[in-house]
Amino acid sequence: STFNLIKFGYEFTITTANLMKNKASIQIRTPFNTTKENLWNTLTEVEKMKKWYFNELEDFEPKLHFKTAFKIEYEGQIFTHKWTVFKVTPYKTLAYYWQYEEYEGNSTVTFEIEESPEGVELILTAEILEAFPDIEVFSQERRVKGWNGLIYDRLKPYLEKSA
Repeated sequence: STFNLIKFGYEFTITTANLMKNKASIQIRTPFNTTKENLWNTLTEVEKMKKWYFNELEDFEPKLHFKTAFKIEYEGQIFTHKWTVFKVTPYKTLAYYWQYEEYEGNSTVTFEIEESPEGVELILTAEILEAFPDIEVFSQERRVKGWNGLIYDRLKPYLEKSA
């Protein structure tokens, strides 16, 4: 089943199928008062990504099959993020596989940009393809909190400041 959650005027869609196995997908739709070009560049240019997404990121290109990896320490543990781009439509869609070197599991994150009367809307979809370990850091609650933090606490203020 699916339910919608509205927070601060933004709509979240959470699919609860397989929720206990941390396999629920997350979708966040967010309007931005900017251009599709500016949002795309913020999602794909390393120097901009480092400011709102992951400061540890050293390399990224929005090119099919591009791979990158970077380490993050969180709660005393190392998480080597491994991304492989599998879909690119400039100024519209960017998608990559997201895995961790230290843990089983595989997921995808997709950023879609749609034009709207206010500017653009970003639709982020995070899906689990193969379950990650059943530990707190991979829980649905932590995943939702993490994506909300990245989009609303970091990306949105970054774009508003650079507008």
